Amino acid sequence: IIETGARSLLDKQDRYGELTDRQEKVIRRMLRSALKLRALANNMLEVDMASKGITKTTECNMADILRHSLLEVLDVMDPSISEKLDDVLDFKAVRDMLKSYHIYLECDDSQMLKGIQLDETKMGLIVTNLLSNAFKYREKSVFLKCNIDGECITISVRDDGPGIPESYHQKVFDQYFQCVPCEGFPVRGHGLGLAGAQALAEALGGNLCLCKTDQGAEFIVQVKTSNME
Repeated sequence: IIETGARSLLDKQDRYGELTDRQEKVIRRMLRSALKLRALANNMLEVDMASKGITKTTECNMADILRHSLLEVLDVMDPSISEKLDDVLDFKAVRDMLKSYHIYLECDDSQMLKGIQLDETKMGLIVTNLLSNAFKYREKSVFLKCNIDGECITISVRDDGPGIPESYHQKVFDQYFQCVPCEGFPVRGHGLGLAGAQALAEALGGNLCLCKTDQGAEFIVQVKTSNME
């Protein structure tokens, strides 16, 4: 209802009255918030279905999943990069463009473009969650790796930030857990993201783990898929 009302005011000004620039700015902010709220609700439903082992397998490819996840995160973190990425369709060109912004994507293009059987929505939510955390804590760079080996997809997401204290390595996957703020680790989230990502990975026949690194934090997720012949 909020979304429909906001769009009506924006798109039918001949019927509802002309908007000032300030009014239009406020309504567009309302619309973005409504869309974000709907997305959060849908994400929670996906996590709930994952906890019950419910998946919806479709034909897709990792190139589209990675690109969509990057667009979604960058739209919040840096809209100017997101707009440029949205105009780049060639996957190799996507990788080259991201590199100029210290976002390093390592993968085999032929693997990424190959058709696979997977729950695209759940896989996308996992990647988006891990990328969101990496961008939140990075100092300068984010590293994203993806590899497909038979029926196994392995994705690594790493940042070059302060890292996660080792005492929290298991607890970060607990629902609603939040690290105690400390120097170099000041950002607090809602404590549900990694627990949800882990549930999604398990529903896809895989797992999610946090690795020990010399710098930053690295999360690795593995899920099962079927290659399309």
